[in-house]
Amino acid sequence: MKSKWNRVFKKIKNKLVKKVMIFNYTVEKDFMCYEMKLSNFRSLRKNVNPILILNDTEYKLPYTLSASTLKVYVSKKLLGRLEERATLKIYINKQKMWLKHTEEVEGKLEGLVIDNNYIYSSINKNIIFKNLFKDYSFSNRKIYLNKIQSRYSSLNFSIDRNINTETEQPLEIVALNKKKLHLLEAEYDQRNKQYHVDDFMGLTSGQWLLFINLDNHLLPIQLPTSYQGLAFSTYTHEISMVTSNELTYFFLVEHKFKADNLSVNEKAEDIQIEFNVANPAAVEKEATYELLINDTKNNEDVAIPMKIVDSKLYTDIPIFDLVHEFNNKRFFIRENTKEPKKYRFELQSEITGERAHSEIEYGSELLKIRFYIRKDTSLGLKIKRPKLKKYINDINDFQLSGVVKGLERFVNCKPYFLVEERQSQDTVKIRVGSYFEIDLNNINLISLKSKEKTILDFFILVEAENGDIVRKEKLKYIHADYKKDNYYDYKIVDDNENNQHHFLITTTPFHNLKLETFIIPAHIHIPEDLTLKDMNTWLIGERYNTAQDNGIVLFKWIYNNTDVDIYYVIEEDAEDFEHIKSHPNVLTFGSPEHYKIAFKAKVLLGTHDLENILPYKPARGFFGYEHTYKVFLQHGVLGRKNVEYHKKYYDIPFDLFIVSSDPEKYDIVVNQLGYLENEVEVTGLARFDNLLQKKVPRDILLMPTWRDWINTDEQFLASEYYVAYMNLITNERLLQLLEKYQINLNFYPHYRAQSYFNADMNLGTDRIQFIPLGSKSVQKLLIEHALLITDYSTVSFDFTIMDKPVIFYHFDVKRFFRKGILRPVEETFLGRIAHSEEEIIDIIEERLKNNLDSFHVETSGIIKYKDQQNSERIYKRIINGASQIERENNENN
Repeated sequence: MKSKWNRVFKKIKNKLVKKVMIFNYTVEKDFMCYEMKLSNFRSLRKNVNPILILNDTEYKLPYTLSASTLKVYVSKKLLGRLEERATLKIYINKQKMWLKHTEEVEGKLEGLVIDNNYIYSSINKNIIFKNLFKDYSFSNRKIYLNKIQSRYSSLNFSIDRNINTETEQPLEIVALNKKKLHLLEAEYDQRNKQYHVDDFMGLTSGQWLLFINLDNHLLPIQLPTSYQGLAFSTYTHEISMVTSNELTYFFLVEHKFKADNLSVNEKAEDIQIEFNVANPAAVEKEATYELLINDTKNNEDVAIPMKIVDSKLYTDIPIFDLVHEFNNKRFFIRENTKEPKKYRFELQSEITGERAHSEIEYGSELLKIRFYIRKDTSLGLKIKRPKLKKYINDINDFQLSGVVKGLERFVNCKPYFLVEERQSQDTVKIRVGSYFEIDLNNINLISLKSKEKTILDFFILVEAENGDIVRKEKLKYIHADYKKDNYYDYKIVDDNENNQHHFLITTTPFHNLKLETFIIPAHIHIPEDLTLKDMNTWLIGERYNTAQDNGIVLFKWIYNNTDVDIYYVIEEDAEDFEHIKSHPNVLTFGSPEHYKIAFKAKVLLGTHDLENILPYKPARGFFGYEHTYKVFLQHGVLGRKNVEYHKKYYDIPFDLFIVSSDPEKYDIVVNQLGYLENEVEVTGLARFDNLLQKKVPRDILLMPTWRDWINTDEQFLASEYYVAYMNLITNERLLQLLEKYQINLNFYPHYRAQSYFNADMNLGTDRIQFIPLGSKSVQKLLIEHALLITDYSTVSFDFTIMDKPVIFYHFDVKRFFRKGILRPVEETFLGRIAHSEEEIIDIIEERLKNNLDSFHVETSGIIKYKDQQNSERIYKRIINGASQIERENNENN
């Protein structure tokens, strides 16, 4: 019923909401034109106001309006003044419109050379123009190619003699496709007096604009009329050279294999694929053929030999190769000759056969598989594993009532309720059925604890007869009301030494049920009046096991520059503890002194949630927590991923929220996270004070962040995340570049991924090194490196502040931002963005050839203050805020 009403609501919404859809894009001599369809405008009169915001100045743009079609014209001369980024906004009847576009328009968008700059436009609610590749100057002077000869994956040519270079040296061809830049090296052949290019693998389908690079001056290549339409083949593409608007392009089209009557059937333990060749004359008689099964997650190919009879190709695919890793697959044809080619399927008819859409048993699961025709008419395979519907529907007196549905699709398996300690991963499992009752009072929870303060997670475990884990998934609570400082049930258990173990049933942001636990040792003295807090006693920290972020920097500044009695807390077995343990005000987490200061401190400061610095649960009713002044120092700059620090997620929210710029304060923390204006202060992050570059670094730092959807070892090792970074650090071309330029790449994985990557880092080269957690502070790593490669981490801002280049690897950008993004990508990802392995290697090579120079991006919208006084500003704001609240409390009392 609910889905029916959702569909009705969507239909009504589609008829009522005003829409502006860009359906065409053209480039003329002096301007670009965007054509838009206006829908659901009930007023006949439309007051249109297109505004281009360029270099902090607003320009009204010309337009025409005919019925429901709006055309907006953007002058190339105006865009020639663009320094960094411009935004085109459309207002109709004084209301700002949200612009959308068709796929056809997205395919037409291209980079344009305007007044020696390369300008690229994109559409994301507005039309965005960016001045890209500013390291290069785009010249109007053309380079003419002569004596062009093409063969398989090879191009030879001569150039005019009027350029100021030694023709015996290699030439660099720069190819641009929208936001991508690829370098082609043209070696000089002394014997033929020609240049030779034979590596086109980095070029993808589409149109690539071509230049010759002379000392970072890009001269456009010009093709003589007699060579127009020159074409040659590579392994993956047919490449033609064309001229448009006096500019020369490589135009790449994938090889396509036309097939019809494709059928999929079962044969013994295999699945047989058979199809007719639509054009038998295209089949090479001397060739052999293979079916390539491409894993869409890790992009690895498995080759299966094919047989050909008359005009039919067929093969038998082992089930293992088809469903391996349970990832979806796509298929290609490889033609093996002296000039091998990889073909994409172009299917001419529907897929038939008993296995085209069927169910198979594999690894104790009943899988649904479906062969289908993809949008590009190629052949794909979708694999659907059985779903477990499992949840807790009642919590009462530390007893859980739950449901597990979908077990019938698991073959000869048994389900269990599993309690797992997060740190040690020690477990207790209890056999359950489709409906179950678990009494946590009967489980020795204390024996599971590896730490005094820790977390226990709840899972449903499905095991095969041989004990193999088939599925392990967290349990959700269907009545969850998520707040970080609430709980659904609470219990205290005394051990044999009269220590109090507190257990609280809570949930994660994903409504997964968990058990938080802490201890109050018998020897700890608890003050009689916990409402009495000392204004001059402050407790500060980061994560419970780190000291390398805003917390430790601010702690040292306050300790050295004020009379505040401030204490830093960290676990004794943490790597960072060794660096600071001699400091008199560093506390060991869980020590008697830690409890004493935690009970006494009025001001609590954390880079993460305050559970990281308190030995007890930060919630109302626990040891006077509600009588403290709570400061969120942050561990980055907000503006990317949707975060868990919304005010609505707290019963007792932070009293002060530290940010780095006015847009971060108002656009995000006030407007989106729900804090009041006077609860947010623009000071800059404390760690920015230490970003001082004393000597020129040389190496590359690879520092990715985490993925919140990875919960188990099995998920990690099968994840696109793990595969992407292992493929990157073992990429042969990358290793060659590092060796050629005598550069090292140091890999510092997120703390939750350290153990996995460390185990697989035997790469056989000294050029790539693994950096263990805690061996160096993050700040020191940022200072010691010349180029940062990350994905979504906000440490990129620290790097950019030092005017050093950042490359972002967005291979999974849609999934990472599946819950929304706080600010548009182009506003906060200041550097270059790569979406594939080849693209990121291209950008690394381009930076190495430019001596690791900065991208020189504009940071004013991200960082307000560029000085070393961030800690001082934070301190002064805390003093003012805490004192004011203290005065108000005294007046009320």
